[in-house]
Amino acid sequence: METKDSGIDRRAFLVGAAGVAALASTRVAVAADDEHAGHTAPNAKLSAAARECVQRGEECIAHCLTLFKSGNTEMAECAARVEELVITCNALGKLATLDSEHLATFASATAKICRSCETECRKHEKTHAICRDCAEACAACAKECEAV
Repeated sequence: METKDSGIDRRAFLVGAAGVAALASTRVAVAADDEHAGHTAPNAKLSAAARECVQRGEECIAHCLTLFKSGNTEMAECAARVEELVITCNALGKLATLDSEHLATFASATAKICRSCETECRKHEKTHAICRDCAEACAACAKECEAV
């Protein structure tokens, strides 16, 4: 028959063993990170700008859809520009990460789409903060595209 003390000792042992296992797995993860420490993703700034555009664009589209449901269609052109932006920036982010040989050509076209979206979103930025945020993300992404 087990005593209460042996149960506590076993529990303490299991907790300690779990802690050692966690520490060991952390050391392995840190070692793996150290192995790749000098490596950076190609076109990291461009890829990040594209992801930010996609996120802000999706937020803007969701806002436009809410307005549409209430019967307000004043943002229809904005939604169309933003939808183009989201599609294009998704592809741009992937091409940038892959360091595609077609990146410069695609980035040039994407910059134009970003500027078009920015222009449309600026029309609504004073009444819709989401549009302002999208326009700012567009401007930043266009700048990164133009630097390629």
